[in-house]
Amino acid sequence: MIELVDIPKAKIACIRNLWERLNEMHYEDSVYFEDHFASFTFEKRIESIARIDDADLKITIVRDGPKFLGYCISSVDGKRGEIDSLYLDEDLRGRGLGKELVGRHKAWMKERGCELIRAAVSYGHDSAAKFYHSLGFYERLTYFELKEDLLPGKDPGGA
Repeated sequence: MIELVDIPKAKIACIRNLWERLNEMHYEDSVYFEDHFASFTFEKRIESIARIDDADLKITIVRDGPKFLGYCISSVDGKRGEIDSLYLDEDLRGRGLGKELVGRHKAWMKERGCELIRAAVSYGHDSAAKFYHSLGFYERLTYFELKEDLLPGKDPGGA
């Protein structure tokens, strides 16, 4: 039986394999920053999560008995809330579980007084953008990061 269960930050390691699958998806979808996702480890990712107070963090897992099939991680910083990471096993997509996860996390953020709720989607990860659009999230800003090896006249091999 599929359950959505909140877990404490101390148990975040249970989502490691799921997070790694999400990171692989980002790597495959990335247009410019494959190198980032190739070197981005679970340990690096949870460093930022470790700095968030427990009261400002919500982690919900999707499980079927002992098997972990998805998760949502959200955080609150003052009046701002963010869906930091969301993943569902491919077999569960399209069943409304992602919508339910985001709905629970949005409600939690609103209870905490958030006036702004956002989610970041890596460029090229179009299926995630489509999903968030279906829930009423839309692009407000687009951030650009300098990628020196793609500058005109630069040899991408570093020579």
